[in-house]
Amino acid sequence: MKKIYLLLTFCLPVWTFAQTGVVRGTVTDALTKQAIPGVTVQVVGTSFGAVSDIEGNFQISGIPVGVVTIRATFVGFTPLTKTDIVVQNSRPTVLQLELSESINEAASVTIQGSVFETKSDAPVSIRSISAEEIRRTPGGQGDISRSLLSLPGVTTGADNRNDLLVRGGGPGENAYFLDGIEIPQINHFATQGATGGPLGMINVDFIANSDFYSGGFPARYGDALSSLLIIENRPGSPDRIAGDFTVSATDAGINLDGPLGNKGNWFFSARRSYIQFLFEVIGLPILPSYWDFQTKLEYNLNKNNRLTFVGLGAIDNFEFNVPEDPTFEQQEIADRIFDNDQWSYTNGLVWRHLFKDGFMNMALSRSMNEFRFADVNRETNENIFTNTSQESENRLRVDVDKKITKTLSLGYGGGATNARIASDFFQKATPAVPFDLTFQNTLLLWKYFAYGQAILRNANGKFTSTLGLRYDGNSFLGKNYLAPRLSASYALTPTVSLNASYGVFNQSPEYLTMAISQNNTYVNQDLPYIHTSHYIGGAAWQARPSLRLSLEGFYKQYENYPVSEKSGISLANLGGDFGFVGAEAVSGIGKGRAYGLELFAQKKMVERLYGLASYALVWSEFTGKDGVFRPSSWDVRHAVSLTSGYRIGQKWEFGVKWRFTSGNPFTPFDLAKSAAEYKITGRGVQDFSKLNSLRMPAYHRLDFRVDRRFFFNKLNGVAYIDIQNLYNHDNLFTYTYTQDPAYPNNLRPSSQVSFLPNIGFSIEW
Repeated sequence: MKKIYLLLTFCLPVWTFAQTGVVRGTVTDALTKQAIPGVTVQVVGTSFGAVSDIEGNFQISGIPVGVVTIRATFVGFTPLTKTDIVVQNSRPTVLQLELSESINEAASVTIQGSVFETKSDAPVSIRSISAEEIRRTPGGQGDISRSLLSLPGVTTGADNRNDLLVRGGGPGENAYFLDGIEIPQINHFATQGATGGPLGMINVDFIANSDFYSGGFPARYGDALSSLLIIENRPGSPDRIAGDFTVSATDAGINLDGPLGNKGNWFFSARRSYIQFLFEVIGLPILPSYWDFQTKLEYNLNKNNRLTFVGLGAIDNFEFNVPEDPTFEQQEIADRIFDNDQWSYTNGLVWRHLFKDGFMNMALSRSMNEFRFADVNRETNENIFTNTSQESENRLRVDVDKKITKTLSLGYGGGATNARIASDFFQKATPAVPFDLTFQNTLLLWKYFAYGQAILRNANGKFTSTLGLRYDGNSFLGKNYLAPRLSASYALTPTVSLNASYGVFNQSPEYLTMAISQNNTYVNQDLPYIHTSHYIGGAAWQARPSLRLSLEGFYKQYENYPVSEKSGISLANLGGDFGFVGAEAVSGIGKGRAYGLELFAQKKMVERLYGLASYALVWSEFTGKDGVFRPSSWDVRHAVSLTSGYRIGQKWEFGVKWRFTSGNPFTPFDLAKSAAEYKITGRGVQDFSKLNSLRMPAYHRLDFRVDRRFFFNKLNGVAYIDIQNLYNHDNLFTYTYTQDPAYPNNLRPSSQVSFLPNIGFSIEW
């Protein structure tokens, strides 16, 4: 590492010299998507700028390479400022700027320096994150889910996973959209019945912007209880084929993009892991490997009609590599972990049609996830369980947004999902799972929804309210639900606002849970949708154009959560580990509550310094079969995240991130059942009568990252060193049951990531 650092510092800089780049793009109305001519687009702090033409297009040439801030202004619209815009000499930087019409001209002038965008239909619990903010997150590993851990109310379980645990909710309560297409799962080696995994498969290099809702999202989105992540990718290179090659300590990938005639563009990426080779070198008895692919094609039929194709796919393979003479721990790991092979894809086509004062999006997509799990008896080598499942979804959704007047806009739409779940499941009873379960069937069902919402602003622009209503139905369960949503924002001053939101959110039971059958009867067909109500209130202060502080309180009330008929615990506690959740008979009788307070401060990088500071105080409790509220597995009371970075010139950038969480709940083992289970699977059995009755020690770690940019003739790149847990703190995460003689109490401590350096680079042309 020392040699590499010296190479970056002393050798490569002598090859670089002054370069310039181009920023081009379009400016449109955020509501109607119509082009806005005459908009002034400037590089902040310089004389570089341009004015958009009759079709909303602009181009600024001769900008020195590096990271800049862009501001767009036009009479009658709220000024828009975009930070972290990377100007390259290898290709034009393409932006899609959307301006919101201003009600109060005086107010728009007052806040013209703000770099924070607002959403009129969701004034609370939303954060926008740029591609650069994701890329440079210390310890983020180029994974958008891990980057979200800097935000208030967002935690995760183990360091080797990226589960999003939002405001005390579980890992199966999140939804994802990519360029208007719903993606059921964005992770490799995903947990069936949840939404987490060890590593994301979204390519960060293509992200233009992302919006993350930690609650209170609008009526157009549903089938999620806690959070919503909306990702918009950038367009491909408009005038030539460009690309980049990326290498890190765990994988390598290539990205290509270019024009599609003179009316469109495209991009494509492929990544391949080689972490399996590193695992083999260090003696781990497991060898996970993966491929992932991503593509996007845009084509403008004419000025009012555009087609976009989106594709995302992954192949995950898992192999065992037990040495001839394994240590006790190596053999135990191999026995305890079961085989986990998967593949998945989502393909979608979006038609956007512009009409007077509005637009329509029609999205048609197909998703497929195949899970192949298997485990064998460690003594007899006979199958304990096998689970081969295919979950496919064909979706159609239509969204319409229309401006009625300057103060009133409407949004409405609906859609349907045709789902097919093909399951071949075998499970033999063990002390941990005391029932046999075998079924093989194919379940077909429909899910459908419709919504409408109105956004109203008063004449002086100080008050904005959104009223929405959503309908959800399910043909298999025979259930129908209405979900009202209401939000409001009031500007006390040009820089201080009060915000509130109330909403009802419903989520379908997981496909695997619905597909279970015994004696040709579906055992969970009477389940209701899981239901939660969000109550959110807070205030925001724009202290400076680049500094925003907010305070929010929230209360989430859950009903109808599935509860295991056998163990008696709520499935709300599960999903944070590898494998699957919900393969059993359950009853929709569980209740829950999560409530707390969040403080958040964000300083955008307008010049050299950026920072994020968040604190969350959260309680999370759910009932089981006995109806008693107990702390959930995600009841992490205190969470602090401090992230900051500093840029030196246009070449060097340093970042640090410190995280602290109070101890996570832990359920002790039933030693008698664990001894019997260990002989079969190498695992222990937790005593659910003492669910989450213990606490692990507090967690904290410091991550550090340094980036170095290089600009050559028609070529540029980024090299980085990223170190997780810089001071090598031993974060005890949990205990696993063991019969290793070195642990006479049968508890092997399991720690989180220790000091872990990672280096990588990307070359762009």
